[in-house]
Formats: sequence, C-alpha cells, structure tokens
Amino acid sequence: MRNDGQIDRVEDYTNAFLGMAYLMLITVLVFVWGVWGYPVALATCAGLHLAIRRWGLWRATRNAAWDARVEAVLAKRR
Repeated sequence: MRNDGQIDRVEDYTNAFLGMAYLMLITVLVFVWGVWGYPVALATCAGLHLAIRRWGLWRATRNAAWDARVEAVLAKRR
C-alpha cells in the first residue's frame, strides 16, 4: 500500500452495472407478467371456453328444434 499522497484512478464499472440492472429489470418485469398477466390470461381463456361451449349448446338446441319442425312437416306430407 502506497502512502505518497497520490490517488489512483478507480475502475469504471458503469457498463457492468448497467448490464446487471438490465437483467434485474427484465427479471422483475417477467415476474410481474407472471403474477398479474397469467391469471388474467387464464380467466380470459376460461370465459371464452364457457361462452363457446354455451353457444355450441344453444346452436345444438336450435338445430334440434329445426330438425323436429322439418320432421313434423315431412310427417304431415306422408
């Protein structure tokens, strides 16, 4: 250790700090996306699944009613 009054130049760690700050920022953003985004995406998918299923049942009921009406008309003609 020198004690002659001279101060040595300090190494520049700015790039290393910015690189690590970038990685930490990306990690935090992915974590936030996972905590808030994934449940919202699941809820949206579940809602769409139920809506499409209900719409399919409604269409099947409507088609069955139509088929019953057609059968009734055809039965009258025989």
